[in-house]
Amino acid sequence: MKTLTQLSVFLENKVGQIAQVCKTLADANVSLAALSIAESPEFGIARLVVDDSSKAADALRAAKYIVKATPVVAVVVPDRPGGMAQVVTTLSSKGCDIEYSYAFAAQANDMAVLVFRFKDIETAASVLADAGLATIDEKEIKS
Repeated sequence: MKTLTQLSVFLENKVGQIAQVCKTLADANVSLAALSIAESPEFGIARLVVDDSSKAADALRAAKYIVKATPVVAVVVPDRPGGMAQVVTTLSSKGCDIEYSYAFAAQANDMAVLVFRFKDIETAASVLADAGLATIDEKEIKS
């Protein structure tokens, strides 16, 4: 089963926080592939997919951020209308519970990468594999 390590970074909800996270990653020579932000009036959570999660986590922790590593599944689909619909229909038909999702485009090959956090990652990965849907890991983010 291929998974990615997503980093969740807890931030104060104030101007400049995302800029500082991005600068910290850039200074550590870590490439950011995807970013999703959830916020409330007092704080936010930035969810990151990067090309080197260990290096990114170390750099962010050294900069005094609270960082949590979470396994997620990244599914590759053609970047066209209906790509995500096919995946989530397949998952829901087998009872897979999606906690959250976000996506990013893979520029080189007209593909989209759909990132999912599941309640039961093993079952979801099995359903995706049985459906012939390709998943990627961190090594493939780097290429």
